[in-house]
Amino acid sequence: MSAVEHVLLSDLLQLYSLQRHDFMNHWQVIMGNLQLQQPEKALAYMRETVVVQKQEQKITLLHEPVLAVILLGLIIGLQQQGITANLEFPEAMKKDGYWRDHWREDYAQGLYGYTRECLEVSTQSQPFIDVTAEIYLFEEPGGLSCQVILEDEETVLFDKMLKLMI
Repeated sequence: MSAVEHVLLSDLLQLYSLQRHDFMNHWQVIMGNLQLQQPEKALAYMRETVVVQKQEQKITLLHEPVLAVILLGLIIGLQQQGITANLEFPEAMKKDGYWRDHWREDYAQGLYGYTRECLEVSTQSQPFIDVTAEIYLFEEPGGLSCQVILEDEETVLFDKMLKLMI
């Protein structure tokens, strides 16, 4: 196991703990609303949480585990700061076998460092209201790119692209 994979495994365990904690909190909010005879509030809350879960679920469509864990860490890290993230990537990246031809082990360290940088910058965006993150994966000739854009309603706070080439 590489050093990056070891760090990712540790991160994954931390993410699991956070997710489990958040899941229990969501249930408590839903159950509280139901006990207060406010099913419409419970349903509205459930709909809000589903939107967040859909972004995390998109990651499972990428059949490269190291990439998926890195992106999951980024999205959950942003969510912990109250930043809504949207992940977009081409349909081709969902196909079985795609990553066998397009992923290199050495991409992991560069992408992991890039996502940590994005999270560090996002902590500086806290004074802004309604910060969102757009995360894009692109296929490049001889590699792949990842772009993260942090913005509020009026200002682009961060826009950086990482190119990973063979």
